[in-house]
Amino acid sequence: MKDYRMLSFLDLFRGFFNRMKIDYPTMRKILQVKLLLDSRRVSTIQVNNDNIKQNEDKNYFIRSLPVYTFIGLFFIFFILISDNYIFSMSFVFGAFMVMMMASLISDFSSVLLDVRDKVIVLTKPVDNRTLNMAKVLHVFYYIFMITMAMMLPSLITSLIVRGIGFFLIFLFLVIVVDLFIIMFTALVYIVILKVFSGEKLKDIINYVQIGLSFFIMISYQLIGRVFEFSEVFDISFKPTWWSYLLPPIWFSSTFELLFKNNRESYVLIYSALALLVPIASIIIYIKLIPTFERNLQKLNEADSKGKKKNKINNIIGKIICSNKEERSFYNFATNIIKNERNFKLKVYPSLGFSLIFPFIMIITSIMDNGIKGVANSKLYFSIYFTGLMLTTIIHMLRFSDNYKGAWIYNFFSVNHANVYRGTLKAMFINLVTPIFILISIIFLYLFKGRIISDLIIGYLSLLLTIYVLHKIGDKVLPFSETYGTTKSGNILEFIKLLLVFGVLIGLHFGTTFIPFGKYFYILILIVLNKVAWKYGFKEKKVGSYSQENVSLN
Repeated sequence: MKDYRMLSFLDLFRGFFNRMKIDYPTMRKILQVKLLLDSRRVSTIQVNNDNIKQNEDKNYFIRSLPVYTFIGLFFIFFILISDNYIFSMSFVFGAFMVMMMASLISDFSSVLLDVRDKVIVLTKPVDNRTLNMAKVLHVFYYIFMITMAMMLPSLITSLIVRGIGFFLIFLFLVIVVDLFIIMFTALVYIVILKVFSGEKLKDIINYVQIGLSFFIMISYQLIGRVFEFSEVFDISFKPTWWSYLLPPIWFSSTFELLFKNNRESYVLIYSALALLVPIASIIIYIKLIPTFERNLQKLNEADSKGKKKNKINNIIGKIICSNKEERSFYNFATNIIKNERNFKLKVYPSLGFSLIFPFIMIITSIMDNGIKGVANSKLYFSIYFTGLMLTTIIHMLRFSDNYKGAWIYNFFSVNHANVYRGTLKAMFINLVTPIFILISIIFLYLFKGRIISDLIIGYLSLLLTIYVLHKIGDKVLPFSETYGTTKSGNILEFIKLLLVFGVLIGLHFGTTFIPFGKYFYILILIVLNKVAWKYGFKEKKVGSYSQENVSLN
């Protein structure tokens, strides 16, 4: 079995793990197996590529890291622009924590909350503490790889521009931030697991993930509010009571303390929090590992009453689906979207960002101009930000825990047009529509009834966008692939989404200058959606499906 560099590095800390009463040889072997399985986890499309050799050991997560490096290039700007370390490094750590927390709660929560290991591994002479530490290190390995890909450009820049001392402190704090994020997320899950049980627990975890998405995005917005810009390059920091709750401020203050000898009381408190809170979270988590593992089994419990059939959703299916076959796949997709835990763990956090993005500019405007100033503006166009996660959601529709059952598509010679129509409509009704309605209610309070026609245009535009993205994207049968390590390969699709939104927003904005233009545009969108969704899907009764080939051209 292949021996990975990470394992060789961990061997240096063998004594530390032994003092923690962890069976190091067993933990090492578990990690080795997990990493081997990760390297073999290849999507079906890639498996079917004749240019890829069967025995080739490639980790497709590693191949996605250049995307994070590209994002990290923007951090260099903050390293260079200012000697006010609280200002510049707060934005660096803030953006970094947002990206890392988003990756953790959307891609790796399913690893932290995986209960399958208990059935397989704990039937052997392995204790909970060892297994749980292996799971944490497994997550930390991927977090570390993303971290290095994202932060390496700014770390190199800091070494060249700021010197070796700055570089070492920066590197140390980046590692501390990673530990803090992992432990903080795990502690939140420990509290949830302690309080709730059964099916309710699974729903609560999804809601908490959305809540964490809110928290990290709002916190990042608050960072900019603690600085005053009187002139260009003249930046002053104004501590407030809530600034003590912002971790990026803690870590950035360490540079102010060490390199500018700033002994202000707030700098000392921030710097102490940067060190003490992560250490405390690690100690608390280690103490609660047995409790965490014990309560994790609640995820296997089912509520005795079971879930009631959603009659409203069935009625909607009858209204929006043109035939019985399409309605069957609408109900099938709805069932997976609402009940498959792994799907919800990966998709629902993305919905949290869809809830946040429309309010980012509005919150800033309210702070500057008040609610009355916002009411007279055109910031309601930010309703389109609700659809920024469409590419992620559509991409995730191809995955399922029970992907091997996809042979049934061609066994019954179903019409693939009905498969796609029913699944995409289920996604739109069950995932996009509730968020859009919630945001619309808040927007009606902020902008009053004058934007009703704009909200209708936005809703119809999102429906049309889903069709366009499907039409120009890869055609893969829904729920026919196994989950990968991470959601990669969406950058090009996201660019396509931005282009489609650019056209639709431009047309929408143009109608505001034409008398009754919005109402004519609504009629045009209704007709376009009607034609596209009825006639725009390629019909295919019989395909060449097998378990090794589910992609459609």
